[in-house]
Amino acid sequence: MRRRRCAGKSLSCWNDLRHDPRWTRSNRQRYDRRRAREVHEPARHRRFTAQHRRDFTAGRVMENSPSIIGAREAINAIGATLTAFLKSGSQYPNHLEETYADISKSVREILPSIEAATASYEQACKDFLDSVIQVRGMPFRAISGSDEQQAQNVSSSGSHIAEIFDTLLPSITERYKWCIENYRSQSASFLEDRIGQLQAMLKAFLDKVPNGGTNEKTIKSKIAEIKSDLRSLAKWDRLFYTYKATSFHDEIEYIFMLAKDDPVAAIWEYCYLDEQGEYQQTYNHKKRHGRVYAVRGSWAIEQGFIKVGPAGYLDEISRPGQEVGCMCSLQWVMSPRDLPREMLAESGRGRVNT
Repeated sequence: MRRRRCAGKSLSCWNDLRHDPRWTRSNRQRYDRRRAREVHEPARHRRFTAQHRRDFTAGRVMENSPSIIGAREAINAIGATLTAFLKSGSQYPNHLEETYADISKSVREILPSIEAATASYEQACKDFLDSVIQVRGMPFRAISGSDEQQAQNVSSSGSHIAEIFDTLLPSITERYKWCIENYRSQSASFLEDRIGQLQAMLKAFLDKVPNGGTNEKTIKSKIAEIKSDLRSLAKWDRLFYTYKATSFHDEIEYIFMLAKDDPVAAIWEYCYLDEQGEYQQTYNHKKRHGRVYAVRGSWAIEQGFIKVGPAGYLDEISRPGQEVGCMCSLQWVMSPRDLPREMLAESGRGRVNT
C-alpha cells in the first residue's frame, strides 16, 4: 500500500491523516508538534532568516533585528555563534567581549518579561479571590452524582468563617496586594540570578577558547550545556510559578486558621525539598525545625497562661511558602498543654497540672 507523504505541506494534508490507522505513533507526534507551532507561534517568529543566521554566526546581532525572536531559533543561532567562535577563536581586539555582549543581549530578548509573568500570576490570584468572595470561604468543587458539568464551588471553611467573612476581607485583600508585589520582586531576583549563572558559563567558555580556535571535545561539549541552560531559562516564568503557585492560597488559609481555630502557637517543620530547587538559596530553614512560635494575640496570651518563647512570635518571621521554593509547614498548637514548659506562665502551669 502506498503511503501518502505530507512533509512540508499544509496542515490540511496532515489533518486528513491524523486519525488514519495506518499512521505510526511517531507520525502522529510529529503532526501534533507541528500543529502546536502553527497555532501558538506567529508565522514571523517561526523561522530565522538566512541573514539572521549569518549575523549570529559572525558574532554580531543586527541592530534592527525583531525584539521578539522564537526561542528555539535564537538558541540554535547562539549555538552557531559559539561554534564559529570555537573554530576561529578571537579574531580581533574586543571580539570576545563583543560576542559576549551580543549573546547576552539576544538572551534577554527571548525571555518572558517580569511584568508579563507577574500579570499572569496576578490574574490567577484575582480569579481565586473572586471564588473566595463568592463562597465566603476556601472554595472547592462539589460534584453531585456522576455529572461533573453540574459541579459548583462551595466553601470548605465552615459556617463560622462565612459569618465573619466581611471582617476578614480587608486582611485578605491586603495579602492579595502583598502577594503580587512579593511575586514581582522575587521573580526579578530569581531571573537575574539565572541570567547571572548563564553569563558566568558563557564567559568561562569564551575564555577557554585559544587564539586560532580549537577542536578540543571538553570545550566543545560546553556549547550543548549552554544551549540546555538557555532552553530552561527561556521558560523561567513557568518554573518560578511552580514555586509560588499556592502562595496566595496559603495566605488566605493562614487568615482562616487564626480566625476559626484560634491556635496558641505553631511548630516549624522543615522539608528537605527546600534544598532541591533551581534557585539561589537565601535562607536556611533547617535552623527553624522544631522551633515553637507563639501566635500574637491568642487567647492563651491574652489570659496570661503562656508567654513568648525563645523563637518569638510567628508574625516576626517569614512563614512557609513565602520565600522562593520553601516547602516547609507549620504544626499548629491548640492547647498550652502541648507547649514547652518554658513557654508556660505560672497560671498556665497551674492550669496544665490540674
